[in-house]
Amino acid sequence: MRYAGIVFAVALLGADAANCIPHVYAPAGSYRQTVVPLHGPGLVLQGGGTDIDPLVTWMHDTLSGGARGRFGNVVVIRAYGDDDYDTYMQALGPFQSVRTIVIPPCAEARDVDAQATYVAGADAVFFSGGDQANYARWKDSALIAAVRKVWARGGVVGGTSAGLAIQGEYAYDSVAADRLHPNDDDYEVRTRNAVPNPLEPEISFTSGMFAWPPLERVITDTHFARRDRFGRLVAFLARLETERRLGTGALYGLGIDERSALAVDRNGIARLMKYTGSGYQTRGAYLVRLIKMNPLVAGQPLRATVRVLHLSRAGARLDLAAKQGEGTWYDVDVDGKVDPPYSKNPYEGDEPPS
Repeated sequence: MRYAGIVFAVALLGADAANCIPHVYAPAGSYRQTVVPLHGPGLVLQGGGTDIDPLVTWMHDTLSGGARGRFGNVVVIRAYGDDDYDTYMQALGPFQSVRTIVIPPCAEARDVDAQATYVAGADAVFFSGGDQANYARWKDSALIAAVRKVWARGGVVGGTSAGLAIQGEYAYDSVAADRLHPNDDDYEVRTRNAVPNPLEPEISFTSGMFAWPPLERVITDTHFARRDRFGRLVAFLARLETERRLGTGALYGLGIDERSALAVDRNGIARLMKYTGSGYQTRGAYLVRLIKMNPLVAGQPLRATVRVLHLSRAGARLDLAAKQGEGTWYDVDVDGKVDPPYSKNPYEGDEPPS
């Protein structure tokens, strides 16, 4: 009986180890190395939720220079899930091939780095949604270095939801929140707790994971209006500017709503794309700059004023270098002592939300 128990324990450990090995799916389509120059680089910044078909076509056209026909190879990276992006993107691009790599959160560093080989042969890399803490731990890995090289040779990079959250120079990484709430898969930092206490220990950041020029001095946020993340983005700006002594207004927040995306061209000009089907009607994208704040004190609420540029019209453009765009500018006061904490509706610029 004792021997049987040992065998069972070894088998169990073996199963756990197997679950930590990355899984590389066979590609949709036929991989063929691209030998002609790419016409990017480009950035895909999608706020999460329903995918946007024209964004996938834009990725293809950015790589090919507008030429139609199958072109380019895409690698989709995710920490869990399956290959459901592959046939969708491959047909819609239309790309030569799309391949998903699932890298479990428990994967060892050497196994993460081993996937750099697949990325090195890609023309575009797309990070799926999930928990950005799983991606943040790959900073300085060979895998992330390979993604940087895709951009450098004119490829397209980016992602949706968690895959968007890691793209800025600064990223809310969810690492501390996961550590402090290990048994709560649904926990997230929300406006309702970040604004009353912006120094809460659940807020943590990763910086310099990538170095995309259009997102220099930018922190991104996702599912923005749908999940009321305006207040938490302002709290993030206040924390970063305080802790890193950057100076008020040195950083920008870029909040992109669910079912909205920014497609950023090689010149740093972003164009708003929106899902137009039934259901939730997306609000677009928001560029946020902190212009005034009270000093942060542990346990004390945030009081700040921000200037907002709201892009709501599909096709509206945003110059990420100049921080100017085709939208509406307005100021919003954020006060953690009141509920809701906004002087006006931050998503429309008129009345506070109910």
